[in-house]
Amino acid sequence: MFSFEKKVSILALFFWTALAALPRLSESAALAALKAGFGSISGNQAPLWIAKEARLFEKHGPEVELVYIPGGPRALMALLGGSVQFLNYSAIPTMTAALRGAEPVILGSSINRPDHSLVVKPAIRSVQELRGKTIGLSSLGSLTDILLTNALRLNGLTERDVNIVAVGGLAERVGAMQAGRIDGAMLLGAQMRAATKLGFREIISFSKLPFEVSLSAMISTRSFVFKQSEITSKFLRAWAEAIFVYKSNRELSLKVLRKYTRIEDRELLEDSYNQDKELIELEPLPSLSAVKSMLGILARTQPEAASADPQRFVEMKFMLELKKTGFFEEMKRQYPGAKN
Repeated sequence: MFSFEKKVSILALFFWTALAALPRLSESAALAALKAGFGSISGNQAPLWIAKEARLFEKHGPEVELVYIPGGPRALMALLGGSVQFLNYSAIPTMTAALRGAEPVILGSSINRPDHSLVVKPAIRSVQELRGKTIGLSSLGSLTDILLTNALRLNGLTERDVNIVAVGGLAERVGAMQAGRIDGAMLLGAQMRAATKLGFREIISFSKLPFEVSLSAMISTRSFVFKQSEITSKFLRAWAEAIFVYKSNRELSLKVLRKYTRIEDRELLEDSYNQDKELIELEPLPSLSAVKSMLGILARTQPEAASADPQRFVEMKFMLELKKTGFFEEMKRQYPGAKN
């Protein structure tokens, strides 16, 4: 079994080889087909979905097509290759790529705490009983892989003590547990609650662990956002307004969650909405404290992260402009029900 460090090295080689083969969109093509990727079918992506469904992108300017791209390495290849211009995903894979010389940059972050859970078969009653068990996650080298590795180490285990396998999206992980192909899975949101209703057990709650993670960051590339600063500003305005809509309009939010998660259970949707409503920040500026925390996590396998400047990974310009021009105060007046 490969160690986590070995997996990172293999994935880095694969990442850059595959990236070199990707066709890049011309600037005019990018503007004619503006696309935003999202990396998870969970409630932490809901503001992006609401910006689409409530036609906020059209309100603020750009027409946007949403694209689901599961797994951090694959999503980043799509962004850096020009297939999408924005990506709503965890910042950790982004920072890994930036440490290796790529140009992704964090423009905003709406959630800065991990809300994942490790959910296991009911017979497993402690973290120590995970030895020899098979744990499913999205993809190797992804956020779920990095979080799991760190949680195991905090509990006296390493990734060598378990069998970590890539299963795919959240629904696929629940299905794999039901079929008995895996003993546990990294889950979040409505899928985590669905798994516990089926009798599976939450054994690690990542929100209780001592680190910050930009779980739902809005990411682009420096070259795109400075060549297309007006488009970037309009896109971020729509996404930021969608956060206010999400936190103030329960019924619309539940309708959008039902459409994208394909979950019909009202109770599960309500639980997911209530949790994410508390986690999502009204003003989604990039969090330098979260970046510092993530660099600390990455430094365990990438020594260069220990001395990296957190400012290198963020671009504050666009969100600070929204704040300085009174955008967030106007949103609070327009959506008085939206609260942190």
